[in-house]
Amino acid sequence: MNLRLSLDQVLAQAAKLPALPQIVAQIIDMLGDEEASVESLSTHIVSDPAIVARLLAAANAGALGTGGRITSVRQAIMLLGVGRVRDITLATAIIDRYKAAPPFDAHRLWLHSVGVAVCAQEVARIAGLDPDIAYTAGLLHDIGQLLLFAVNSAAYGQMLTLKAERDMDIVEAEREYLGLDHAHVGGELARLWKLPEAVADAIAAHHVSDQHEPESELADVVHVAEVLSYALDLGGFDDARVPNLSVLSCARMGIDWRSFADHFPRIEARFVTARITLGL
Repeated sequence: MNLRLSLDQVLAQAAKLPALPQIVAQIIDMLGDEEASVESLSTHIVSDPAIVARLLAAANAGALGTGGRITSVRQAIMLLGVGRVRDITLATAIIDRYKAAPPFDAHRLWLHSVGVAVCAQEVARIAGLDPDIAYTAGLLHDIGQLLLFAVNSAAYGQMLTLKAERDMDIVEAEREYLGLDHAHVGGELARLWKLPEAVADAIAAHHVSDQHEPESELADVVHVAEVLSYALDLGGFDDARVPNLSVLSCARMGIDWRSFADHFPRIEARFVTARITLGL
């Protein structure tokens, strides 16, 4: 069976995925900017009705019992906080835009990706890294799967069937049947989209954490976050296997799992909130 694809062939057809919407580029530009104001966020967000609707819904859900109704983006940002507004804006703009037809389960991919994004934020906080950038990397870590499916849906569908039949890890199945994997493809796609280099590196390395250099801290974060999301069953998938956890990644970030377990309830609560807010 010859399903093999080359990286050049895949990236040449990247136009089969829609370009990143302008609001995503603007929000990503604001990541890590402590000076990003409520007004500047409001100015960008009001141009996207879907994002406005989700923000107002989330804000009003949080305002229950206060006696007031949130009717403006500015009010929503003041109530939710800049960090959560960024999360909702990025997730809404990306999830609504990047979908796929069966046998690819885009709903499952995005549910998992939000789980990884939420875990990545908490891991990044413990490791002293930027939680906003970690959220972005977690949310986009599997974007290469969508591109591989868009390039050759029949081949990717066959790969998924064979993966299930042989109970294989997805990266192993992709490499065996397609000749490349979604992590590498996703990292190159992120570079094509001119996302921050740290995000591109993290996407590319999240399945090969023991093989990258210590300075790839964000890759460590996303790798650990993915394992954690499966361990906490954030996607609720009966057939999901928990990936092997890199001891090196944990050591490089100084994670002590006995104390980190105290953060699990917060992660699970934030995932439930995100899932409700995003309609997943």
